[in-house]
Amino acid sequence: MKAPGIVILLYGLLVLGGGIIGYTASGSMASVIAGGAFGLGLLASGVGVLKGKNMGFIIAPILTVLLTMFFGYRFAQSGEFMPSGLMGVISLVALVLYFALRR
Repeated sequence: MKAPGIVILLYGLLVLGGGIIGYTASGSMASVIAGGAFGLGLLASGVGVLKGKNMGFIIAPILTVLLTMFFGYRFAQSGEFMPSGLMGVISLVALVLYFALRR
């Protein structure tokens, strides 16, 4: 079960980094707070998946689905691919990989 955990860890790092970049680029405190909270949550659940903990297997897809919906909504509202569309696509890819690699 290493591959799904690695996918979630990488996605968590990307979300965390995106929050930091959002803050440095536009001074958005919401970006750093949301990116930090979701990024750390994904990192923790990724470690849980790697260790075979049930809670990691529950939290990782929930956070990923929430982020996929959020970024999809933001993309639909703004119509701009950067950053919401890109993060929506990355979130969806992470979700599909997570479930595909669990088999």
